[in-house]
Parts: sequence; C-alpha cells; structure tokens
Amino acid sequence: MANHDRVSERYYGEINSEDSHEATRTRIHWMCREATGKRILDVGCSQGITSILLAREGFRVTGVDLEEESIRYAQVELAKESKPVRNNVDFRMLDITQWKVKTTYDTVLLGEVLEHFAHPETLLLQVHRLLQEEGTLIVTVPYGYHPFYDHKQTLYAGNLAMCLMPYFEVLKLEVHHKYLCCVARKRRKTQLHMSPTLKQVTEWMQMDHVHFAEVEQNHLRLMKQRKKALDQAVEQVKRLRRQENVEG
Repeated sequence: MANHDRVSERYYGEINSEDSHEATRTRIHWMCREATGKRILDVGCSQGITSILLAREGFRVTGVDLEEESIRYAQVELAKESKPVRNNVDFRMLDITQWKVKTTYDTVLLGEVLEHFAHPETLLLQVHRLLQEEGTLIVTVPYGYHPFYDHKQTLYAGNLAMCLMPYFEVLKLEVHHKYLCCVARKRRKTQLHMSPTLKQVTEWMQMDHVHFAEVEQNHLRLMKQRKKALDQAVEQVKRLRRQENVEG
C-alpha cells in the first residue's frame, strides 16, 4: 500500500485541520531557511511543494520520490509555475538507495522520510555519498509516537541524533509543532562506532523532558475538558429524565 502523502494539499490548506496546515507550513519553511548552497536534493519530495518553494528562490532542486502518483502531482504543480522556476526543478521517480548518479549536492532534504526506514543506515550512507564535502543535511521527523502504518520507528531527540552521528555532525536540533527538526553537516569520514558525549546526552534528555512534559500537560488539560463536558451531558440527561417523570 502506498503512503499517499498529500503535503502540498496540506500546505495550501486544502485538506485536514487548520493546526495541520500551520504545522506543515512551519516545518517546510524551516527546511527552506536552513538550506545552504545552490544545488538541493529533496529526497521523498512527495507532491513537490518544498522543491518548488526553493526553486522560486533560485535554488536548483532535484526532487525524488518512490510514488508515481506523487511525482505526477508534483509535475502538474510545477507546470503552473513560471519558466525560470520550471527550469530550476527536476522531479524524478526513483529509489534513492539505488541511485548511481555521480552528482553531488550542497544540501539534502529528508522531510518525513527517516521514520519509514527500518534500516536507516542504508539511506544515510547514500545521502553521505551524494553530499558535497561539509554539505548540509536537513531532517524532519514526527516527534515521538505517531500512529501511521508505515512508520518503522519512533524517534526522539537522542535516538535521532545517534542515528545520524556516524555520518553527520549534528549542528541543530529543534522542535516545531510536533516535528523534530535537525540540521547536520557531512563528516569527512564515517565513524560507525561513535559515541555521544555526556553533554550531548544531557541536552537530548532535557529536550525530551521539556517537550513531553508539555505533551502530558496538554493531555491532562484535554481530559479535564472532556470530563467536564461528560459530566454536563450526564446532568442534562438526568434533568430530562426527571422532567419526563414529572410530566408522566
């Protein structure tokens, strides 16, 4: 079963909730701001919105995805753009892990991709090869548990950073809405048995603590609101029944 990601439609507010629209825009705009250089590889480009936004700013973007339907949608959307923008984007349907191209890129984007890999090292080794020396990797993933059938792993600050560390130096790790957002730099050589420092582990634990304390507080607030609404509904039913008994 295909994933049928509809990120462009969410970006433009055509599907899902207003909160989802805002979260999608925030994540995509953050990725665009973090891009460096001029040549960008957008892995898992889906319906192509990030590639097109960067192309409007003069970046040369190659967008790749496994899903034919997504690439067709992206190409239709690109056809609506002006010629200079169209000339800046090349959408391709392919498996990034099998791509033998010798071209290298200044920035690689992995927007909502890594969580779909049970063996992320396969992808990360390929991305490492495709990046220029000291090139930029930009990653976003759902922060914590997100119930979707094709998510192979749940990512938090620590295990995301440690997943990337053998191949990339983590420069920035932030949370935007429900997304964990990371900027990293290509290492000259991979270091497969690298261990984090105590300072790094402490920072990741603190990030998780702050975020999930907020999540728990929001859940508690929501539970109280639901309990109040339920209590009010029960009281209303009781009043109606008393009224019926009086009238009967």
